[in-house]
Amino acid sequence: MITLKQTIISWLLLIILTFSSVYIGQVIKSPEYLIAFVLLIVFLKGQQITDVFMELRTAPKMWRILLLGYVFIIPAVICVIYLL
Repeated sequence: MITLKQTIISWLLLIILTFSSVYIGQVIKSPEYLIAFVLLIVFLKGQQITDVFMELRTAPKMWRILLLGYVFIIPAVICVIYLL
């Protein structure tokens, strides 16, 4: 069971990551580094949403792995397409 404290911490982390992505977009001019940071932020936000808000931390491992894989694979495919 996810507590209110965990939910608030996760929510604050999501807000910080969102502001970080805006800041990184303004500061970093190299597309390769920008894409790497964006992929990291997308994965961290997806992990928080999957584990805390969807409460899949205690669900069967297959569901958690599928959703985290989706959060990782789709942005990676978009990144590869962009860099080609």
